[in-house]
Amino acid sequence: MVRKNLVNKEIIIKRQFYQTLLALTKPIITLSVSFSALTGFILYAGSFADGWLQMYLGVMLIAAGSSALNQVQEAGPDKLMDRTSNRPVPSGDISGGGALLWAMLLSICGATLLWFTTNPTATLLAIITLIWYNGLYTPLKRITPWAILPGAVVGAIPPAIGWTAAGGAIHHPHIIFLAFFFFIGQIPHFWLILLRHGKDYEKAGFPSITRKFSHNQISRLTFTWTLATAITAILLPFFGIIRSTPFYIAIILLSLALTASFILWWGIRKRKQMNRAFMLMNIYFLLMMIIIIMDSLLS
Repeated sequence: MVRKNLVNKEIIIKRQFYQTLLALTKPIITLSVSFSALTGFILYAGSFADGWLQMYLGVMLIAAGSSALNQVQEAGPDKLMDRTSNRPVPSGDISGGGALLWAMLLSICGATLLWFTTNPTATLLAIITLIWYNGLYTPLKRITPWAILPGAVVGAIPPAIGWTAAGGAIHHPHIIFLAFFFFIGQIPHFWLILLRHGKDYEKAGFPSITRKFSHNQISRLTFTWTLATAITAILLPFFGIIRSTPFYIAIILLSLALTASFILWWGIRKRKQMNRAFMLMNIYFLLMMIIIIMDSLLS
């Protein structure tokens, strides 16, 4: 009986350890980044061509490593914010050194996989993304509330990783405009986070724009960038990214629904409504990526 209890306890400890390692990778964000890279890959290849899985896994590993490194970098502020205080490092589930080792292992494995299975351009873009996010954007957040503008570049690069991994040229108009679409969409996404957690950012010492602008002003900024995202999406066919009429109609309807929803929620301060707006933005981008992939596969 004692031996059985010890075995059960050991299983629980191992499970908690694996859950901690997984939490460090911010799985939802990591999977989203990988999926955007897959979108770029299939946009160029027109199919699940050889190398797509290696590319997907390589990007996923580097994104996971970048997320883990970010949690090491921001362990202090995270401890002060309600929404992040339970993260592995500030909660004490893992040491900063242990999390850093995990981040390095993931990043090195991801870069190695990309190097040997794709090409130097895709690998370099992935490494640049990590450096940009952890070396530029993360420290810049402590200096200026406008760090989101250079930070949005991080969301624009993954589709280019997939595109170049499939053999596409980095300067092609298709991938430039697709990357621009992802860049634009990152900004209202961040404004929504501010509307939901602005006070948390202030408490942690971040120079949040909630100190400079009112809730209504931030809502207007969010709507402006949301509208820009919708317009950019509607322009995708004019850059050769969407070729099928039914899929183009779907994009128009999705973009109109997104814009209409934000108009209806204009100025609403209730957290429940802001959470819905944030979720809607995430669903919109997921559906947009699926549409681009399906159009590329079927056209």
